[in-house]
Amino acid sequence: MSKSPIPPTDPRAGETARQKLSFTIALLLVSGSAILALVMLRRFPLPIRVFILTGDVIVIAALWMVMRQKFSGK
Repeated sequence: MSKSPIPPTDPRAGETARQKLSFTIALLLVSGSAILALVMLRRFPLPIRVFILTGDVIVIAALWMVMRQKFSGK
């Protein structure tokens, strides 16, 4: 009994992979900037550091949520 032929690949697979890679790179860059801000901004007043890091965490959460919704495969 022969197997069914392999279905053609999705023509949008390359575009989807590029978008996922772009989101992943953006997520890593923002995470890296948050870590650098935590380390490098020791002389800044605490409220400014908290404000900057809160903004970074919000951006990280938004990017992660978009990635999860867009590339969940459902």
